[in-house]
Amino acid sequence: MILCTAGALVLLYVLSYPDSIMPANPALDYVQGITYYDFKPWMWLAPFLFMEVVSVAGPRRNLVWFTALLTVMGAALIAWPVLTATCPELVHPTFEYEDGKLAQGMVYMFCVLGLTMFTRLVVLRFLFPPEPVENPDDINNVDADVLDPSKALTIREILANHKKVKPKFLFGNVDEERLSTIRAILRRLQRLSNWQTAGWLTIIALILGWFFFLPQPTAEQALQRDMRTMYQYVTLPDGTRRATFPAVHAAYRVMKHISDKELFANYSKKTAEKWLGLQNVPAEYRAILRDESDMPVASVDDIFDSRTRFLTVTDGRRVAVLYIRTNQEGNIINIAEVQDAGWNAKADDIRKRFGTASSNLYYYN
Repeated sequence: MILCTAGALVLLYVLSYPDSIMPANPALDYVQGITYYDFKPWMWLAPFLFMEVVSVAGPRRNLVWFTALLTVMGAALIAWPVLTATCPELVHPTFEYEDGKLAQGMVYMFCVLGLTMFTRLVVLRFLFPPEPVENPDDINNVDADVLDPSKALTIREILANHKKVKPKFLFGNVDEERLSTIRAILRRLQRLSNWQTAGWLTIIALILGWFFFLPQPTAEQALQRDMRTMYQYVTLPDGTRRATFPAVHAAYRVMKHISDKELFANYSKKTAEKWLGLQNVPAEYRAILRDESDMPVASVDDIFDSRTRFLTVTDGRRVAVLYIRTNQEGNIINIAEVQDAGWNAKADDIRKRFGTASSNLYYYN
């Protein structure tokens, strides 16, 4: 049961976050023949087959299989609203070129559950029906030698040798006390069955209520949450500071909000820094965030672009950058733009090549 549950947990992870196991690699587009990337759509078969092997190792394979699946799916449903409120990037993809996250994984898990219920409980039971269990005490059981045709009698012979059997009852008067005890036991068993059914229905109702009705943050509350999260960082052994995984996603959402709403239009740099709450960030890390020097970004070629890097949050792989364009004096912000990179190397390469081609003069001829 434990091994099968672990396999179901791995199966959910593989179906939800395949890019974290096998990230996109644009260099493989130029490789001839079969590469390991061709097996990415079939990675889920490894934990699935592991679960199959583990579940058939014992006599109660269906109990082990469905208990493992339902345990993991129930835990995921319980975690869903909590993750949506705190780390939405784990439930839904931030970008359209990402994998489907937990939302996609749960859809696939329900498909696995439905298909295995049909194959195990319908198809396999029809093809391999369970052997009937014989009860030696059944009065309808007759030995084969009694039914031997060579010893068969005709109806006349049976009538001629008719023996009237006088039944002999082994029971005396009805023991009401014993019957009352038996009835009490049966009522107790019925109550236990009812309580068990009610308990399962209550658990299912609580999980569904938790999933659908757990309060979620409003748009303003989500923005405040992201502004607190975007400045989280870790210090590496060499002393450098890097943003955490949730911080980069939160930073992108904040920057996207600023860009879409044009919040920094006509702001000075000091006013924009105050709005971002940079005064509350430690000075060493704030200097890294506010570094305005040129930095190559995998998804864009800024060599001929006249915009300034205003805020940069990166965990070493993913990067979210807020660029600004100012007036001639450079003291007032006109436009703020967000740029992302590092989530999908293939998408970054496509965007960069498209941007380079569109900036070429021949593109307009």
